[in-house]
Amino acid sequence: MAYSWDQLPDDVRMSIEGQSGAVTGTAPPPAGSVSGFAATLETAGGHVFCKAMREDSPNAWMHRLESVVNAVLPPGIAPRMLWKIEAGGWLALGFEHAPGRHADLSPGSADLPLIAGTLEGLAETLTPSPPLRAFSLADRWAGQDFWHKLGSQHRNRLDPWTMERLDPLIRAECEAPDLIDGRTLVHTDLTGPNLLVHGDHVRVVDWAFPAPGAAWADTAYMVIRLIESGHTPEEAEQWADSVSMWREAPERSVTAFGAILTGLWTLRAAENPGRQWDALSSHGLAWLRHRLG
Repeated sequence: MAYSWDQLPDDVRMSIEGQSGAVTGTAPPPAGSVSGFAATLETAGGHVFCKAMREDSPNAWMHRLESVVNAVLPPGIAPRMLWKIEAGGWLALGFEHAPGRHADLSPGSADLPLIAGTLEGLAETLTPSPPLRAFSLADRWAGQDFWHKLGSQHRNRLDPWTMERLDPLIRAECEAPDLIDGRTLVHTDLTGPNLLVHGDHVRVVDWAFPAPGAAWADTAYMVIRLIESGHTPEEAEQWADSVSMWREAPERSVTAFGAILTGLWTLRAAENPGRQWDALSSHGLAWLRHRLG
């Protein structure tokens, strides 16, 4: 359930206003949010972006982790967290207001070169990873058997092309954790709404899933998001070629990355059919067909 400002408990609103000043208006974000409450607050002291979630929500850990990550990110990468509040069974985070709009990932967008430059800057700034207690990307994916489960439990969900390549996909999935390991803190959830463009500057928001991993991993995530936004797999990889870390990435490692991520999404689509997972599985499979032939 998404709450409006007036629906928040009185002690939560009072605690927020104790940090930000009196709230005179709110503006929800233009894209969806997993938070119980999210809005830019108009306050006596200026604009503040606030996101809040009930502490008994299964997703509350995301806000807790983001509050820790924000404290160790170098300046300029993401809006700075101003305060954290726990009151009335809620956890609320306040961030400096970052002007801008969500990035346009469609073919021909003028934002694409800016995003490529942002990925270069992130990898340079976040290598080695800032001190952070978080599972690495290798740990996150170690021991996963998405494709094995698909082959044994959901064969009816797999098309002939995928069935013919099931064994190589299972092997790639097993190899992936070692091949995507690295010393760079990667975001792992880069989407258009998580990139705020203002002039020629891009800020990266929603650091709820960061992990140390290969420097090229965020570019690989973006390849699938570009396919989602209308690029062909060939076009998406041509864009990725403008990012130096991608150009240096071993082909085998990138293919293993695509295999395990697509396996995750395809298994979720099989177990929880719906537009989100079906679409992501489809985009991932399109990329794998391009890479594997």
